[in-house]
Amino acid sequence: MSTTRQLKNKQHKLAYLERQYARLKTLERKLETRRKIQLGGLIKKAGLDNESTAVLYGLLLDAQEKLQNLGDDVRDDWRIKGDLAFTAEKDKS
Repeated sequence: MSTTRQLKNKQHKLAYLERQYARLKTLERKLETRRKIQLGGLIKKAGLDNESTAVLYGLLLDAQEKLQNLGDDVRDDWRIKGDLAFTAEKDKS
């Protein structure tokens, strides 16, 4: 195979990999956007959408501190409470 042909093959492979990479980056951005929308929805579901961002941030920082200091018991309690709330919401629909 000639050097020119090998170079063209490598260029085609590189272009293909660049397109694949661009698709993956787009998918990653879409997933991140979806997650942010879900988190905003949770703030609304919890009835906290009228609170200031500073209050919400402080609340979340307190929750993070509790999770670090108290550990899995608090996390399990909150998970159960959240699961029950989601179930109750589904049952209303």
